[in-house]
Amino acid sequence: MSVKVAAQNTHLLEVKLKSEFTDAEGVAALALLREQGLSSLKEVRTGRLYEIAGALTANQAQQAGKDLLCDAVTQEFRMVPAGAAPMNGMNFWRVEVWLKPTVSDPVGETVMTALAEAGLPRPSSAREGHLYLLNGRALRAQIEKAFSKSLANPLIHRVVVTEAHP
Repeated sequence: MSVKVAAQNTHLLEVKLKSEFTDAEGVAALALLREQGLSSLKEVRTGRLYEIAGALTANQAQQAGKDLLCDAVTQEFRMVPAGAAPMNGMNFWRVEVWLKPTVSDPVGETVMTALAEAGLPRPSSAREGHLYLLNGRALRAQIEKAFSKSLANPLIHRVVVTEAHP
């Protein structure tokens, strides 16, 4: 007797305001980061990240982003491909702020329930994170320090800083 086990996939979905809308959260984040010494930053755009693991196919994850996680009028979403971003001379940065795995994630739990209620396979896990896209010259160490003092709590958050392309 063989038991068929569903494949485990992990999908990262990014939801952010369309570029024609003012990002008030990004404006506030820019002010906080400048107070921490990142005066060369020109702009910060924000968004939400959803890491969904389980038996969802890429098409089902795409459907979840479109139908459940994104307001199509003001927001856009994309599935983030795995892999390293190209180096850009430290002018564009992607900062992800996630709750540590030991911290409960009520938004992630709500996403799991919503997916199941929408008729999609219930994920084995779902986590929500915050996305910050920085435009301006800075060093990785400066960004990490500024975030740990203003936009993330090192006790409960992990911060991932990578160079990004515009």
